[in-house]
Amino acid sequence: MLTRGNRKLGSNRIWTFTLPSGTTETCPGMTPTCQKHCYAIALERFRPVATARYRRNLALTQRRNFARRMQAFLVAHAVRIVRVHVGGDFTSLRYARAWWHIMKRSSSVQFYFYTRVWTVPTIKPVIDRMAELPNCRVWYSVDRDTGVPTDVPARVRLAWLATTPEDRPPAEAHLIFRVRRLRSLPVPLSGPPVCPTETPRTGKPVVTCERCGHCWRPNPTTRIPLSLINPVPEGEPSARTDS
Repeated sequence: MLTRGNRKLGSNRIWTFTLPSGTTETCPGMTPTCQKHCYAIALERFRPVATARYRRNLALTQRRNFARRMQAFLVAHAVRIVRVHVGGDFTSLRYARAWWHIMKRSSSVQFYFYTRVWTVPTIKPVIDRMAELPNCRVWYSVDRDTGVPTDVPARVRLAWLATTPEDRPPAEAHLIFRVRRLRSLPVPLSGPPVCPTETPRTGKPVVTCERCGHCWRPNPTTRIPLSLINPVPEGEPSARTDS
């Protein structure tokens, strides 16, 4: 069910649960921007063994005992940190509710995830309830297509996907992710922080998610100084949409 670590996450502390990516079935909040730049879709094209595992995971989510099996796995493997959905997203209201129950009943485990289903009215209330749990950190994924949400619960943070050098984040963003071709560009010293795995690291130690902790720690005090990027200048419109 869960797998442990990868090059970005680190070697052993963070476990992941992944679904297939790139369809409205598994990514109901998908936008043209995230579909075009999705790293998970690209990864699945070249890793058929992993893709088969993700499909098995999807089948497991559709079983009535999914929540019980996940809780048993967490206990059996002494899991302490879970990133939900390296690929895929909350596929339905029923599935989101299953994860809420898992999180609520696994208080010793720290969960975190990024999601675009905040754009799906039937699922958003459950995601927002997850954010109320002390052991869960919720990040709304936002981009030029979604705009900035007008209804953001107090404990929810915004992660902006930058896809071009001109794609400056709105002031409301709390973290910036950059597509691969932008990661060699320097980062100006102002505005929202950029994920340290996506900034030039010449001569610097390799940063992993388990070492940084900015996204998953219950109290978001990071051990790694995060690089900053210029926000939208004062007087210019942000990507906020009121629709």
